[in-house]
Amino acid sequence: MTNVETAVAPEQLIVRKKNSGVAFLLLDVPGKVNFLTSSVIDEFKQVLKNVSADPQICAIVIISGKPDSFVAGADLHEIMKFTSVEQALDLSLRGHEVFSALDNFNKPTVAAINGICLGGGLELALCCDRQIATDDAKTMIGLPEVKLGFMPGLGGTQRLPRLIGVAGTLEIILGAEPVTAARALELGIVQEVVSADNLMAKAEAMALKLAAGADSNRKIVAPQLAGDRQKKLFDLTERSLRIKTKGKYPAAPEALKVIKLGLAEGFEAGLKAEAQAFARLSVTEISRNLVFLFFTTEFARATAAALATKYGAPIRNVGIIGGGLMGLTMAKLSLASGLSVMLRSASKDRQAQAIERLEQLLPAETIADTRERITSVTDDAQLRQADLILEACEENEETKKNILQLIEKNMKPDAVLATNTSSLSVVQLSQSLTSSNCFLGLHFFNPVDKMPLVEIIANPKTDKSAIARATSFVLQLGKIPVTVKDSPGFLVNRILSCYVAEAARLAEERVPINWLEEAAVDFGMPMGPMSVMDEVGIDVAHVVAQSLHKAFGERMLAPQSLEHALNLGFVGRKSGRGVFIWQADKKTVYNPQLQDELNMVVSEGKPSKEQCQELAQAMILPMVDEAARCLEEKVVRKAREIDLCMVMGLGFPPFRGGLLRYADSIGLPCVIERLRFLYSRRGPKRQVSDYLLRLAEQNRGFYSRNSED
Repeated sequence: MTNVETAVAPEQLIVRKKNSGVAFLLLDVPGKVNFLTSSVIDEFKQVLKNVSADPQICAIVIISGKPDSFVAGADLHEIMKFTSVEQALDLSLRGHEVFSALDNFNKPTVAAINGICLGGGLELALCCDRQIATDDAKTMIGLPEVKLGFMPGLGGTQRLPRLIGVAGTLEIILGAEPVTAARALELGIVQEVVSADNLMAKAEAMALKLAAGADSNRKIVAPQLAGDRQKKLFDLTERSLRIKTKGKYPAAPEALKVIKLGLAEGFEAGLKAEAQAFARLSVTEISRNLVFLFFTTEFARATAAALATKYGAPIRNVGIIGGGLMGLTMAKLSLASGLSVMLRSASKDRQAQAIERLEQLLPAETIADTRERITSVTDDAQLRQADLILEACEENEETKKNILQLIEKNMKPDAVLATNTSSLSVVQLSQSLTSSNCFLGLHFFNPVDKMPLVEIIANPKTDKSAIARATSFVLQLGKIPVTVKDSPGFLVNRILSCYVAEAARLAEERVPINWLEEAAVDFGMPMGPMSVMDEVGIDVAHVVAQSLHKAFGERMLAPQSLEHALNLGFVGRKSGRGVFIWQADKKTVYNPQLQDELNMVVSEGKPSKEQCQELAQAMILPMVDEAARCLEEKVVRKAREIDLCMVMGLGFPPFRGGLLRYADSIGLPCVIERLRFLYSRRGPKRQVSDYLLRLAEQNRGFYSRNSED
């Protein structure tokens, strides 16, 4: 910064005065990004008093001392240490006091935003008279708190609707997704978007304009919707939230109530209600679980990114072998991530059709620019240009081995060779190769474009550089990579099989299949076990079940109904018939043949709450037992890895924190007692895992301080 007269530096907030009379308040908290900790809020209070009393200062600009972060939000670690509502309320009220002082400051204020501006960072910016942001791709603006189980607690629920109106506020607070600077400009959150190089000069000019009184309206106030229109919008949003949250996620409905109350009863009443709601929500088990998952996800990404940058060059050109839906979707994702794609159908006779289908999957507005990054592989020697080649053909060991041998002959020496498999042994597949040091498995989950998890499965000879480059590829696609041991079913499918198998056994006992669906959804699962079977494919579920039975013996014996269903031609969604009848890619009714041929039932009545809980535990607790075995066998090493995979790969309800966090919440002795009862009643001969028994005997949980995690 040029033309600086003085520099007074509190620990985290630096005040720099310019000859123009504008003071720049640089927020520079120790660490890579700025967080609004209690100490930062306290410093703001003192700095505002000093600046207010300084006659040489005519206006202030709040800006970050970090290169790509304005303020990333409140300090979640600090919030998670609260043990009472009173502690959380105190933080919110102290923040309200300081932010209100900024909101009513005696000199014009401008927020100059570059990089991340989330949560408390945006609430800080909203207190200023004007907001200006850069067009940098890293500039993202939002209030994501409801995704973490609580809500804005520093005035965001009250200041945002007064700045941009109700509709935009509901998008930002309830949607909880950050927006670009361009979208923030459209909504009215910022009044100008500039380049990063011009941010300081433009912010200073904006501040001086306000100080000179050139803008008669120092505070921008958005017009509000007419009473009846606003009521309709609130009513519609309330109904939508009831359907979406199913009563499991209270933060969004609470935030909506506070927004409504503030507009109806006034700003101060709204602030009071906001502080109280924030305090209540921030100490709930739901918010603790959601923040735990946030930390776990960020840790997994950071660990993967560190590995990806340590070895080898990034992936730029991807070869994909397979023109089915899986291969084409991965090609689409690769293109959307800026990669070049070389596509080869497993059958050269269908090569032109595969390219045509890929282009049909691409957004119309991008197809012209994307076409130049698509290569139709008509000569296998073309694959020598690929940095990573991903085989995505049918789940058949011999077919995959033949294709992998073909690829190996036509790939450059430093390329990574990967197979997309959900059940086949990577070690077994590697035996078909001359050299397996570049070979590994990548298990994508269906639907590929929506499920964030990818399991990375190395064989004992896989080079670290190959694992690192595969990890880099997964990160480039915006996915979360987790390395798992080569074990039957790997991690997610092995545990998922328990869910599906237990449901099938219950159905064989004539528990209504619609009750099983309802119990699972009531528990929080995104879909019931029967829907999972149809989505995955009953044929695939049967293959996985067979491989698990072969590996682990009687305890993994597949339910007879799976094979019977296949013999009747029930495959699932892809064939139009499974547990459900599928039409136009939507399930319509339960398959009547399932009831006639397999003696299963559908009930017109509904299960009671108690029945739902009992059925849910019958399907979920065997998953806990199998997860314990996976830890013992070191399929993964940490409980948090299992919970991350269950949420990201299976859709286990995030508000429960993951499968093993859920087990800890109800207590392992209770889990064991219930499992023994279940195992004595149905299914093959089974015993509770030794690992689970040891944890209980030592009075430990999966997340106990003295446990492995």
